[in-house]
Amino acid sequence: MQAIARYTLSGPWQAMLVVNLLGVGAWVLFPLMYLSGALMALLAMQLGPGKASQVLFGGLLVQAVTGAVLLASPAAAVSLAALMWVPLVALGSLVWQRGSLPPALTAAALLGLMAVLGFYLLHADPGLWWQARVREAIDARSSLPDGLATSNQELATLVEGVANYLPGAFAGVWVMGLAASMLLGRWLQSRLYRPGAFGAEFRSWRLVTAWTGVTGACVLVALWRPELAVNLLVPLAVVLCLPALGLLHALLQHRAAARLWLGMLYGALVLLPHLVMVLAAVALVDSWVDFRGRTPTT
Repeated sequence: MQAIARYTLSGPWQAMLVVNLLGVGAWVLFPLMYLSGALMALLAMQLGPGKASQVLFGGLLVQAVTGAVLLASPAAAVSLAALMWVPLVALGSLVWQRGSLPPALTAAALLGLMAVLGFYLLHADPGLWWQARVREAIDARSSLPDGLATSNQELATLVEGVANYLPGAFAGVWVMGLAASMLLGRWLQSRLYRPGAFGAEFRSWRLVTAWTGVTGACVLVALWRPELAVNLLVPLAVVLCLPALGLLHALLQHRAAARLWLGMLYGALVLLPHLVMVLAAVALVDSWVDFRGRTPTT
């Protein structure tokens, strides 16, 4: 990973080659898009928005041409890349300006909130919009064998049950991808130029108390539209749980069996993703209480 990052930073043509190869590879193995995004964010963090934007625009052009040749759909290829690369260059540029990762990650949470609100502004009933999209997909495959047709009908029934919460789910996945790419990019920057800086920055991250007000406002929305409140809280919790993880890393840093405890925590998050809500609540409480200052870490 570090060798790839070092090569990417060695020049604009090298950067364009690497991020586009990963971008095309993401058509088959989507997690490669997070790696390409991390490298795009790294370019902005280390070299600034100007040089990162050059690679961004060149990369989108290459994605369009490659998509036209291989997929006969340049718009789909460009949309997939732009959805990750454009905000990551902006967030990485914020790190370059501020010299700190947390403001960029909290900005990612705001992007998630804006995405959900924008979807509600565009569609009066998001649930019906999703149901219509699923029915269109099923109608397009109406000639499938009976067994697959039954599976499609079961899928349609399932989507109807969760359709109202899909805007938040998709926004949460998008924000999670942005946050993961930002964390990976910052870690690579730390490994290449300031070993140990990423860990110190992550462990010291505390939310500002204003985020309690933002979260409270999202909860109050439940009095008006409960499903909108849930859709807002999902992408918000994805980011707000990260300071809690940093807090736990800080508190366990010098403890016996720290790796075991942290491994169990991350395993629990994989099995029970709803724990991000608990961690987000811990981070909000810590913004007022300051557990680090009250608990000895040595």
